[in-house]
Formats: sequence, C-alpha cells, structure tokens
Amino acid sequence: MLKIIMSIPINIDIHFFTSINIGLLNYFNNKKLRCKFFKPVSQIENYNFNYTNNILNKYNFNIKSIDSIKINDISLLNNDTSYNNIIENIIEKYFQNIKDTDIILIEGIIPLYIEQILFKLNCDIANIFDAKIIFVTSMFLKNETLKKTKSIIDMIFKEKIFNLKSNYMFSFAKKLFINQNNNPFFYNINIFKNFFLKKEKNIENNNLLSFNKEKIICIPWLKNFVFGIDLKIICKYLDCNLPIDLKYSNIKYIIFFSKQIFINKEFFVKSLIIISIKDNNTIKKIYNILSKNIFCKAILLTDFVEKKYDLIIKKISKIINNNIYLLYTKNNFYKTYLKIQNIYKNNFPINDNKLILNIINFINLYIPSNIFNNKKYLNYKFYISPFIFKYNLINKACKLKKTILLPEGNELRTLKAAVICSQKNIAKCILLGNKKEIINIAKINNINLNNNINIIDPIHIRNNYIEKLMYIRKNKFLNEKNAIKLLKNNMFLATMMLENNEVDGIVSGANATTANTIRPALQIIKTLPEYSIISSIFIMLLPENVLIFSDCAINPNPNYKQLAEIAIQSAKTSKLFNIIPKIAMISYATGTSSKGIEVEKVHKATKLVQNKLPNLIIDGPLQYDAAVIKSIGKYKAPKSLVAGKANIIIFPDLNTGNTTYKAVQRTSKIISIGPILQGIKKPINDLSRGASIEDIIYTIAVTVLQSGSQKKIK
Repeated sequence: MLKIIMSIPINIDIHFFTSINIGLLNYFNNKKLRCKFFKPVSQIENYNFNYTNNILNKYNFNIKSIDSIKINDISLLNNDTSYNNIIENIIEKYFQNIKDTDIILIEGIIPLYIEQILFKLNCDIANIFDAKIIFVTSMFLKNETLKKTKSIIDMIFKEKIFNLKSNYMFSFAKKLFINQNNNPFFYNINIFKNFFLKKEKNIENNNLLSFNKEKIICIPWLKNFVFGIDLKIICKYLDCNLPIDLKYSNIKYIIFFSKQIFINKEFFVKSLIIISIKDNNTIKKIYNILSKNIFCKAILLTDFVEKKYDLIIKKISKIINNNIYLLYTKNNFYKTYLKIQNIYKNNFPINDNKLILNIINFINLYIPSNIFNNKKYLNYKFYISPFIFKYNLINKACKLKKTILLPEGNELRTLKAAVICSQKNIAKCILLGNKKEIINIAKINNINLNNNINIIDPIHIRNNYIEKLMYIRKNKFLNEKNAIKLLKNNMFLATMMLENNEVDGIVSGANATTANTIRPALQIIKTLPEYSIISSIFIMLLPENVLIFSDCAINPNPNYKQLAEIAIQSAKTSKLFNIIPKIAMISYATGTSSKGIEVEKVHKATKLVQNKLPNLIIDGPLQYDAAVIKSIGKYKAPKSLVAGKANIIIFPDLNTGNTTYKAVQRTSKIISIGPILQGIKKPINDLSRGASIEDIIYTIAVTVLQSGSQKKIK
C-alpha cells in the first residue's frame, strides 16, 4: 500500500532540513522501497527551495523526482482561485506518479518569508494527502527539553493538521554542539564524531534518542560546519580574493584566531585561519606557528587595504608552502565573524560530493530501524480529503464528454462557470438565452466565450416542442395555447430538450426558486419507477472530511416511508463519488434515550431501510453530534456501526435539514455542492440562489457524473 510521508520544517535552516530529507530518501532506497520525491513548490518568486531535488538529479540515487510548481508571484497564494489552481496542480502531479510506488516523500516548503502563507500551504498539503508527518526542527536548544519541544510542535499544528495525533510519526531536532572550551568557532570535528556517532542502542541509552516516549530524535549538529565546506564557497561568500590555482579544499574547522586560543596541531592543519591584519600580536603568533612547519589549509586576513599591508603579506608569504592559500578581504574581523554564521542558512553546497556522502552516512545513524514496524504507520485508513474529492469529481467528469444545458444563460455567475467548465473540459455547456445579450454581458465583464460554448436563443426553438409537450401532458388536457405559454419559461424549454435527449443534463436555479426548477422536471421527466418522490443532497466539503446532507431542499415533512426512500436514494448517489455509505438517521434523540412522534418516525424509517437493504450500514435515531464525532458516538451509541463515523446525514424534515446545511456552510465558509436532485429519471440539478461560481462548476461536474451513470444507479 502506498505510504505518503511529509517532512515539515519548523524554525529550521535549509542545510539541516535538506540533510534530513536526503538521509531519509537514501534510507528508503537501501530498503529496496520504490520511492519518489515530491517538492510541491520548488520556487516562489526568486527564492529556490529545491536543493533536495537538485541533489537527486546530480547524484545517482535511483529515486524519481516529481516535477515541482514554480510560483512567480507570492500574491497568488492569497487569491482563492489561484490558490485552488495551485492545489489542483499539486494533486494532479501526485496522481500521475502513484503507480508502482511504495513511498512518496513530500518535502514541505521552508518559510523563508511570508511565513503564515507558506505555513498554511504546508498544512493544506499534509491534510490533502493525509500524510504521515515528520517534523524537522531546531527548537531543541540548550535550555529546551524534549517534552517542551514536543509540546510546542503540538500547539502549533494541533488545529491545522486534522489527523495530527495519528499521523505524527516523529521529529528530527537539531541539537547544537559546542566544544569543551565553549568556543563556538573552534570546532573539533573528531571529538564531535567520537562523542556522538555511536550505535543506535547506545544513543538511546544516552537519552539522545527518545522515539517511543516523545517521538523526538535529537541529532547533534555543529553550528555551521558538520562535514566540512569547500574553500571556494567560503571565498565567494565572504567576498575574498579567489586564487587562480584554487582547487577543491575541504575546510573542517574555521578558527577566528586570537592570542587566547590554544592551538592543537591536528585541528590547525585542517583549518581556515581568520585573523585581522591590524592585530600585530596575532600576526606574530601565526608567523611563529608557520615557522615551525605547522601548516593550515588557508589563511584569511580581514581589514585588508591594498599597498598598506604589502609588507605583512610578503612576510607571511615567505614561509607558507604551496598548499596553503592566502586570502584577504576588506571586511573587518567582526563583520566576517557575523557573516560566516549564516553561510548555509539559505543555500546548500550540492556540488560537494564528499559532503553529500558524509551527510547520508551520518543521518542514517539516526533513522529508527523500526520506522515502519508500527502498524498505524503502515495501514492507511480510507480517507478522501475535500481537495481530492473535488479533483476526482472534475477528473471523472472530463472523461465522460457530456453536454450540460444552462437555462439561465445571461446570469453572470453561470456564464463564468460555463467558461471555466469549457476551459477545463468538464463539460460542453449550452447557454439558453438571447445571444446578443449574453455576448454583451461577456464583453462588459472581460469573459472570453470560446468555441466550445454554444448559445441557443429560445425564440428560435420553442415551437419545436409544442406538440410533444401537449402529448406528455395529455392527461392534464394541456392545449396548444398553454403549451406555448409554458415553453416561454426557459426551464420548461430546457427540460423538453433533456427529454428529447438533445442534452445530457440541466443545471439551473441561480436566479430561480427550487420549486420553479423542480416543477418542470416532475411534470415532464418524472421520477424513477421505484421511487415515489424526488429528494436532494448537498455535498458538504468540510475541512476535515466530506459529508452528504439529505434532504435539505425538497420535502418539507416526509413520512417514515419517504424518509426511508431519501436514505436509499442518498446511498445510491454516494456511490457515484466512491463513498462507502454509512448513514445516520438524525433525530433529537439517540437510540431509546427519548420518545416522541418524530423520534418514532426516524426509528421506523431506519428499520424499513434495514429490511429492504440489509447490507447497508445505517443507524438511527442518532443525534448529530453522536453521528459525526467519534468520542461522543462511542459514549452515546457504543454498539453502533455508524455513530462517530457517519458520512451520510439524513435529516427528519426540511426545516431541520435546510437550516443545518446553511449554518454549516456559512459559518465554516466551506464549499457546498447542491442541491443535487435524486430519484429523477434524468439529471436536473438546482442551484442555491447564493451559489458561488465554484459551486456552479462542481454542480455541473456532478450532473455530468449522474448522466454518465444512470444505468448504474437504477
């Protein structure tokens, strides 16, 4: 089963974060797991984040990288439409790469700036894919305990990542290492290795790793240089002179030289020595050391002014051998000292082969051997995030190539939705209305009507349906005069076109009441033979999950038989979206906790459905909280298969259903698709008069699915 793992940075530098991701990828590769790497956004404006991907491309990791998105303008993340397009693009790239894959490692975006926007994007991506989370942080500093670090992570992400508790695998925390002299600039790499690079068992015994209890893995990390750094990188970063003969030279230590520093020969020979050319005492000391044939890798003189210090340069040059590089910079000693601290803050030396190899071997020591032994990290529950639900809906609709009729062709939101549906190949849309008027509205609002959108003027076609409408309504003695009158209503005309199989479905209601949308359907299309009523559902795309609410638009006060029908219709409709129905029949009481006429109605409806469809998972009466909240459901209805897990909510009457759906939709600011009509022979769907353009687009997509699956849902 495919596993999705996402590494999320918290208060961290690129060097450490990239190192962890390279180490994890190498670990998965060595375990013979088919792994892919995905950096959803590799670049925002001029900031490039994709160091891990660049390393994978440069070195033979045998791991495929999924193409990333580049965002040229950060403001796009603040625009809902642009943001949704970015998310759709990310999801599309994901689905294109899931075949023949065991693990996808998603690397979160490092928030170099505008942190709140990028933080939201990281959390949204984690939620979309229900990813197992690995946090990478440098919060574990000298005065912070493992427990405090974990509490901070929990506090930051508790409300943002919905399944955090079950998806939080562990954290890699950067623990800064200071040598025994407490000098952060005099690094002893050998002491560092001997002290920290122990077998995993010993690491656990020294409390450097506490995986089971706190899920924090502490990795000792020198402030800037863990594995050394190429001298060329240092020269370019510090604006030094670049010697013509400068070859690859790996600097293990950087020593800001002063007379107080004790020199160990072993350290000195692998170091870059930085001294101020103004400090005569230090110059003398370095001269004496060099005179004893104790050589370093390079010497950098700060505060350098040409000609003024030529004699000192000549003096030192006389005693250094050809393997020592003499460098100089105009910057003063203190400025150089400050600058060197951030040399790896926003970049990664991908051209340093030895560095990459050292990183891989080092990180491998800290990856728990039981990383995937825990069942909760292996067995992914069936989950559809709202973003993926929308993606799947659009993707399925695109494959069916259906034609949807929009009777309110001159309504601005409908017009914009039709254009988007055409651009994305969701459906071929026909606009019903005066052609000149529609074209004029499009021009005023800068809407480009492409060739895939057809405009039909009702005046030119109404007479084509008079006789057939009279035949359909012969039992009501409809005459020609009244037929002509009915066909002046665009909804009646559109319904006749659907009955005539000229279109595959209808979406209307942005400017009309539900009654005016449904009436022609009831009179002309009529219900399926097995049903006595038409009902409706709303697909509620909540932040944490997808719920179906029914019936919130059609039946004011259904009796228990009609309520049972609504439940059955909703269960069948849910299968269009690959939702395995778990139906909660809602009441003001759970089980037998209270009695009353309305409670009894729900009870009888539930029993009727269970008798008709014994394999359907349904329970009632249930209170709403018991139906959707796991802890409450377990308490109020411990034996229920639905309580706390319901994905289809059947309300007892229209007053309850309509009020609840609007309250949830408006207060949560979520997308609500519907009302979707069910129980009718051919797909006709109503729109809320407050529908957004996005609502209309998804309603059109649902109508396409209904038209493509009519035989399956009978």
